[in-house]
Amino acid sequence: MEGIELRKALEESRLFVGARLSKVHQVGEVFFMRLFRPSGALVLDPGGKAFHRTALRPPAPPSPPPFCLRLRSLAGQPLLSLDQAGFDRVIRLRFPQADLILDLRPRQGDLFFVPRDGETVSLRGGHLRAADFAASSDPSVGLGPALRRAAAAHLGRAPREEESASFAASLLGRTPTGFVYDENGRPLASFFPRPDLGEPRLTFPAFWQALDHLLDRRLGAELAHGQLARVERAIGRRERALAALAAAEAEAQGWPEVQGMADLLLTRIADIPRGASAATVEGFDGQPVTLSLNPALSVASQATALYARAKKLRRRLEEIPIRRRALETELQRLRDLQGLLTRQPDLAGYVEDEAHALTASSPGPATTVPRPRVLTMGGFSVEIGRSGRENDRLVRSARACDLWLHARGVPGAHVVIHTDGRPVPREVLVRAAELAAWHSRARGERKVTVSYTEARYVRKPKGAPAGMVTLLEEQVIVVSGDRGP
Repeated sequence: MEGIELRKALEESRLFVGARLSKVHQVGEVFFMRLFRPSGALVLDPGGKAFHRTALRPPAPPSPPPFCLRLRSLAGQPLLSLDQAGFDRVIRLRFPQADLILDLRPRQGDLFFVPRDGETVSLRGGHLRAADFAASSDPSVGLGPALRRAAAAHLGRAPREEESASFAASLLGRTPTGFVYDENGRPLASFFPRPDLGEPRLTFPAFWQALDHLLDRRLGAELAHGQLARVERAIGRRERALAALAAAEAEAQGWPEVQGMADLLLTRIADIPRGASAATVEGFDGQPVTLSLNPALSVASQATALYARAKKLRRRLEEIPIRRRALETELQRLRDLQGLLTRQPDLAGYVEDEAHALTASSPGPATTVPRPRVLTMGGFSVEIGRSGRENDRLVRSARACDLWLHARGVPGAHVVIHTDGRPVPREVLVRAAELAAWHSRARGERKVTVSYTEARYVRKPKGAPAGMVTLLEEQVIVVSGDRGP
């Protein structure tokens, strides 16, 4: 984010000045600061070079890192002020006992905990550089490379100094709204229209919602990245297991030779001296055979051991095809999962249970997954599940008259429209169905069939996998699968 973008993000966040800090969650190097009175949250994202209000509630690790624990020491304290150092990329959050300084100027952003009494601590171990929070600098200082390109596109040429100042002043006078563009294949959020980037892919009522969309995608990609790493390791384990199985099969195919050796020992027992370590006897084909023996054991005992080994190898040979089919099935599921996560990382939450079952090297709890996303459309609250377990929770918590939607026949989100007994307008139903299609394996298809019914007709079978339900009644609607949030 550039200086003027930070100023606009601050404008949208100032309603939380005076609110008390409830809790701090650290997800990777992104900090979510939850506040109450009024309720809400702020994002401090040094790595992503961003600060904004947020509605996201991503999963957090069960044990917070040490730096997060320092921030949690401010719990219960009011946020006294939100300040920016002129139009520079530095934000200060003031609390009674400490300041938090978010410095987005270095190549890698940094976050500092500055107590009133004590030593300053840095997230990355950097040094706190001077920043004047009382400065009232020229707004054009807040124009970084991206906003200067926007000014040049607006003027049709590189702006002069006074034109840059005028352009910056015009941006500061705008009410921030949200636009998401594709710039060279990467999403970019803006608080004002950018005709130089073409048509926006998505629009939002507020700038922070566009920034939330980008952060949500990034966190989802990180979840998918972690799952892919586990899937790739599991694929390697299955491939090694199949190779070991092939070697074991080759060994097991020699059971007739082992049994034949036992038969030969018993047949020629009288010709083998007691305590011998080797003996040459006549084979069943009349040719001499040299036997390696254990002098500490009787010939009969050695024959019995060989019979037992032959029996074990024969049984293994019968079991290997069953084990191979199971491994090949798991390997194919893992490769399908690998392809799905590569193509559609946003589906990581919906396949987390399957991924955990296929990749767990030892029993243990599945990874925490995101909570449902909540949207408002046409006066209706709409929840979108983002994992199999959250899909189940939506079904359990929905009222009988709420409307439930899901892309038919493919993994994806459960979408619930909370109706409060009101009829759902067609445009709200269609938009909710488009979201169900987008958050499913059918994303991108030209036509997607979406099932919908009242929640009273949705049942969760006992023992069914997470996210699986049956419908007593259903209707269908066909929508496009390429219209995302």
